[in-house]
Amino acid sequence: MQVNIEYVGAERTPAVIIDDLFPSPEELLRAAEQSQWIRENPNYPGIRAQVPADYLNRTLQLAAGPLRQAFSLDTGKGLSSDVIHNAFCCFSMVTRPPETLKPIQSLPHFDAVSGRQLAMLHYLCDTPFRGTRFFRHIESGYENVLQDRVSTYQEQAGKLVKAVQPGYASQCTPWYEAIGEVVAKFNRVAFYPASLLHSGIVESGETLSDNAREGRLTITGFIDITSKLSW
Repeated sequence: MQVNIEYVGAERTPAVIIDDLFPSPEELLRAAEQSQWIRENPNYPGIRAQVPADYLNRTLQLAAGPLRQAFSLDTGKGLSSDVIHNAFCCFSMVTRPPETLKPIQSLPHFDAVSGRQLAMLHYLCDTPFRGTRFFRHIESGYENVLQDRVSTYQEQAGKLVKAVQPGYASQCTPWYEAIGEVVAKFNRVAFYPASLLHSGIVESGETLSDNAREGRLTITGFIDITSKLSW
């Protein structure tokens, strides 16, 4: 297991990147192949499926040291840890080509404004797939969109919906600045605050299969924390 903690942007947001975290990733690939995939969320440009029942508990236990170092969180007891209020994850596979995205899907996004949630991203794919990019919204200067910022951000970003071209945040350079990136690598896991603006990196013409061994397979998750994250 190799750990790298990157401090992203002017707000120095920790992104915990762990290589070879899960000891048996082939088990996960087999589970993904055997899963029943559904298109459950119209805002997610792909399909999702259930992960093995013990996956998240094991992953949080394995990541306890790096998460303690970056966020002062002790997840050593997994889902029974005192710092975890709730948690969820699933297999996720982007399948929609960039040119088919809705305008709102073509802007960087955040997943929670509470300041109490970590996002988790486990890559079960490798090159030629890219990864995930983090952004600063230039007009507001925001990198994290928290409760006291969300109204301002939504008002400003809402003006961009009519102007943005379809794509995975690749046509947003007049309005957003890239501040960091997690490169896709098989069995690499990243944790970062769910308030951080981000987008998957998918280029025009990239092949997006719905086959678990050939597609942009990840496990995405969210961990709700009992107190606000600090760094």
